Amino acid sequence: MAARVSGLTAIAQQPLNNISRVAYQLMSAALGGCNAIDPVLYDEPLCLPTEESTWLGMCTQNILAYETGIPNVVDPLAGSY
Repeated sequence: MAARVSGLTAIAQQPLNNISRVAYQLMSAALGGCNAIDPVLYDEPLCLPTEESTWLGMCTQNILAYETGIPNVVDPLAGSY
């Protein structure tokens, strides 16, 4: 299953806050079972994505995968038995 993180929550007035919003959306999509997630980049409400924002979007996904371990389990919300 693939998902695109919604750009409706990204705002132009405070673009750096979009980084936190996108991180939460990425984690929610991963917990929901998505295998491929296309994030909205923090500067998309202002302009075409820059190289920096593209790199940051990719790193955000990698950090979430590494730090949470979500990709290592079948159902991360199932709990332990």
